[in-house]
Amino acid sequence: MSRLALVTGATGFAGSHVMDALLAAGWRVRVPVRPSSSRRWVPAGAVECVPAELRDPASLRALVAGAAWVLHFGGLTRTPRRTEFFDVNTEGTRRIAQAAREAGTELFLFCSSLAASGPAPSADRPRRESDPPAPITPYGESKLAAEKALLEDAAGGPRLLIVRPPAIYGPRDRAVLEFFRWARRGILPLPPARDARASLVHARDLAEACVFLADHGASGLFHVSDGGIHSWDEVGEIAGRVLGRRLHRVRVPAVAARCAGWLGECRGRLTGQLPVINADKVRDLLQPYWICDTAHLSQAGYASRVGLASGIAETVEWYRKEGWL
Repeated sequence: MSRLALVTGATGFAGSHVMDALLAAGWRVRVPVRPSSSRRWVPAGAVECVPAELRDPASLRALVAGAAWVLHFGGLTRTPRRTEFFDVNTEGTRRIAQAAREAGTELFLFCSSLAASGPAPSADRPRRESDPPAPITPYGESKLAAEKALLEDAAGGPRLLIVRPPAIYGPRDRAVLEFFRWARRGILPLPPARDARASLVHARDLAEACVFLADHGASGLFHVSDGGIHSWDEVGEIAGRVLGRRLHRVRVPAVAARCAGWLGECRGRLTGQLPVINADKVRDLLQPYWICDTAHLSQAGYASRVGLASGIAETVEWYRKEGWL
């Protein structure tokens, strides 16, 4: 019988691609679900769905029981309350890692974020895993705090893998959908910095990199991207070509971005649901260099399998088929 892997966050975007990669590799997969969880991406009958609550130790023990690998992709990406980031992303990670340790799990893989590292200082100096981290948002701080908690408790526990992806895109993602909707209208929104650069990773590429690292005995911290350093003009040129549009470049002034972020914060306080455009997201967007070095990943033997052009084309086609674009 094939071995069992637990994937948290599998009802969401990135985690669902990890689930797919494990199933393709012959693993049995278990995913935690709540009454509110959408199971749209979970293949019926192929995956074991287990009710779970991160604050309930007994629930977590049942969740991890028998799992050889635990891949923790669950987490909170936005909230109007700073403390919730640390409750979910830091303490939630600590609790499930402790349950995995007690269960004798072989591997614990944590999906952190480049936000835990912080932006790079210049276009020619991408962030490296060895750089002192300098997160600029509560989200990044909570992910870094989770990393530190895992490393403090690593001795005698499961093999520990931490991956820090930059911006993730691909089928099933709603976070960058609005960018493609503007591109379909013929508009390419650009950040204030004219030389802004970004590292990117397709969700399937991230998933396959994680399974590769786990399967090849790797441990420690890895940046995972497609290996490129991309300008937004490059991204826009590819998107325009795929969409059959000639894009008009519109550079968003910093003051306008900050105003949009402030309005998003106000809406979040009123509704309890923070919009994608909020103060933290604007703070991220105003940083010109969200870029990372992937030499460590290359040294481990993994080469990116999804280039930017093919990845954007696949994403746009998927959006079209789903009626999202």
